[in-house]
Amino acid sequence: MMRFTSIYFICLCLLAFCASSVHAQFSTDHRQLEEHMRYSRDKSFNTWSIAIGYGPLVMQNDLTSYAILPDRHWNFGPMVKLSKQIHPAWAVDFQVLNSDFRSGNDQFYSAGNLFDYSINAVTYINQWFAYPGPMRDKWNLYLSIGVGLTSYRTRVHYTATDSVVHYRDWAPQNAGAGYLVLGYDADDPYKKTARVNELVVPLSIGLQYRINRSFDIGLETSMRWSIEDKLDNVLLGADNDKYWYTNIHLAYKIGKKDKRHSRWTHRGYGFNVFDKPKKDPLADEVALLEEELKQFESKKIIKIDTVTIKHHALRIYGSNNMVSVYFDSSDSKLDTKDQVDLATIGLYMVKNPGSTVDIYGYNDSRDNALENLDISKRRCEQVLSYFVDDLGLEKERFRLYPKGDDDLLLPKDTSKRSAIRVINRRADVVVFKP
Repeated sequence: MMRFTSIYFICLCLLAFCASSVHAQFSTDHRQLEEHMRYSRDKSFNTWSIAIGYGPLVMQNDLTSYAILPDRHWNFGPMVKLSKQIHPAWAVDFQVLNSDFRSGNDQFYSAGNLFDYSINAVTYINQWFAYPGPMRDKWNLYLSIGVGLTSYRTRVHYTATDSVVHYRDWAPQNAGAGYLVLGYDADDPYKKTARVNELVVPLSIGLQYRINRSFDIGLETSMRWSIEDKLDNVLLGADNDKYWYTNIHLAYKIGKKDKRHSRWTHRGYGFNVFDKPKKDPLADEVALLEEELKQFESKKIIKIDTVTIKHHALRIYGSNNMVSVYFDSSDSKLDTKDQVDLATIGLYMVKNPGSTVDIYGYNDSRDNALENLDISKRRCEQVLSYFVDDLGLEKERFRLYPKGDDDLLLPKDTSKRSAIRVINRRADVVVFKP
């Protein structure tokens, strides 16, 4: 019996592992989800279902002779299950099953009938995956554990004659106890009395396939452990009695047919199985990057504080009516603030038709001279293009002076510092009054 239990748990683990391995091959989220497939607390979904199934019940008790499956006297019984979906990853179900049972060896066997009532907590394994939801929108794999009550009758028989065993033959000191029966009259072993009740703990694993909005088909197998070891009326052995029940069932999903059942919805990425927001593993890195960008932008005071630049502009260019545009390394694009500053110059030129503009382009000295010259030329042309193409000013009013890494505002021997390199990557737009 210990061997059987071990095999059962190994099978459960292998099944769960195989399912997760198959899903791992599709870990990139290529799902094409329609709105009715997405789970949200704000939406209404069907949550109730009822299932009817049928399958074999295999008893494992102190008289069992087989290792896993019985070699004779198979017993089958029906099952009814009412389920309530709490959340795509969680459900609660109430289950009732009924079956005859028989197990034994060459000397004795126990036979009887049971009703099993249980309430179970269910979790859907595929809702724990990276992209939670039904596998291929058709399959659900679930585990459940619960507590139940078995109401049963049982008798112990001789294998050779099928007659019921009496205590005088089994244990002479208890001869007055009558026949070895539970749920039957001790003096008349075929006369039914009140059933005997015993607590059981069911552990189940199941697979569901979605047929359509109304019906699912499923396969479920469960091991159900008794608490008191009385199912066979024989208190022998180290393990409590247990039974293995497997069924194929058809489930009807109760509710409006224009809605999905909650267990067939896909949860949003970024929420855990309790529908609580979970921390994005990249959130800290993104926050740190954003903070660094803010600090970087705050340090680029040269974009707004041009007092020093204008002080040198009068000496170098002969005019202090100037705007400097700064660029990233090897870049020649204008950002929004640059465009606003240049538009101010454009407005001045419109109001003063005789004014002209010289555009000086520079680059830091990290690249070779030819590359620096080419970069500075592109910067001059980018500024000119904005004035002419975007603002509609006459091209003849502009002169371009690409300087490369010559005539830098700050000398080359100090350009190793990043802040100084930023100053040298610029275009100076100098306005001359009419």
